[in-house]
Amino acid sequence: MMNVFLQGVLLGISLIVVIGAQNAFVLRQALARKHILSVICVCLVCDIVVMGFSVFGIGGAISQGSVWFFLLGVCGVGFLLYYAASSFMMAYTLLRAHKLHQDIESKNIATTRAKAITMTLALTLLNPNFYIDTFIIIGGVSASLDSSAKGVFFLGLIGVSFVWYFGVGYGARVFSSFFQSPRAWAALECFTGCIMCALCYGLGTMLYATYMEM
Repeated sequence: MMNVFLQGVLLGISLIVVIGAQNAFVLRQALARKHILSVICVCLVCDIVVMGFSVFGIGGAISQGSVWFFLLGVCGVGFLLYYAASSFMMAYTLLRAHKLHQDIESKNIATTRAKAITMTLALTLLNPNFYIDTFIIIGGVSASLDSSAKGVFFLGLIGVSFVWYFGVGYGARVFSSFFQSPRAWAALECFTGCIMCALCYGLGTMLYATYMEM
């Protein structure tokens, strides 16, 4: 069972330790010190519910060669392109800013708890890549496990989520002094945009290969 637990941990690390749309938002909220506990709790609840369905439910039914996979992938490409463009535009705005407080109230920072929860839900549940990771990758791996092993595998996955979100949410404050400059925030936005473009290219390449096989 320890091997199954470690398998869940390693898979969880490989999927979550990236600067994606959700993680970039968690990092922004952490650096701005705005409602980070609410953001973390929403992320964890989403992971527990959706990963639970994936491991114990419908995840194994969606294969990489299915039409559902292709449709999710197309939506994912569109989402990534939109978020990349948004990040680059925000970087441009930040570079033109003279004071950081002019931009803390920007659309990429949630200044109220309700907005923080809403944005976290949107960036998590409206991101097709979240479902590709959970239903296709995690669901595909867990499909080969028996019921008792699935529980251990699930604990490994969720354990990584707890450590990651609390680590980013409260560990990012160490770098808060560095992000007093609009240029530092602009660099973060540019980095996020580049990561989104790279993910879009990788997903697009995989979709093209899937389309050729359909």
